[in-house]
Amino acid sequence: HNMATVVLQPSHEISSGSFDNESGSGFDVTKINDSSDSTYVVNSTANQTFIVLLGNTSGLSGATFNNFVVSAVFKKYSPRGSDASFEVSIGDSSSATTFGTIADTTFVTTNTSATTINATAINFGGSVSDSDVDDMRVQVTTTDNTQIQLSQLYVTVDYTAAASGYSNTVNGVASGNIGKINGVATANISKVNGI
Repeated sequence: HNMATVVLQPSHEISSGSFDNESGSGFDVTKINDSSDSTYVVNSTANQTFIVLLGNTSGLSGATFNNFVVSAVFKKYSPRGSDASFEVSIGDSSSATTFGTIADTTFVTTNTSATTINATAINFGGSVSDSDVDDMRVQVTTTDNTQIQLSQLYVTVDYTAAASGYSNTVNGVASGNIGKINGVATANISKVNGI
């Protein structure tokens, strides 16, 4: 089975605290999911929190979800503080921390130009389905009285695709055309006559 990744970007605002977009007209999730560093959200007062729902995995039913990496592109927002820092919680509709938390020692910068930081991968652990991953939310809370200018936020999910039947050609017949061999489901066949 091949390991692969899918990038999930914020799709919907759940709550926005005291965050504005670059034109000062309130929080706008499209400002942090557009792959642009010129659009952003900024906390207008210190120690603010926003929560966003991530997009869906679409089509990964039956996959094994291994781990995920939270990434952010942000910079210090002058003039407040000597740096910009925030902590992250990754949860779902039942809890803000179902999948884990990341301390503000990871997401911190003194830069006044856009800086990309990738957190350490967090293992999903246990049995996580595509619907669990589709319910993922990310909570960002600025810390230490700092202001951040956040232009991108995304989560890269590492998964192993579900088995898709027998994967070898038998007597010239492509594996995609082999559904059963003598009535035995292909998922139960690892070899044919020792091959």
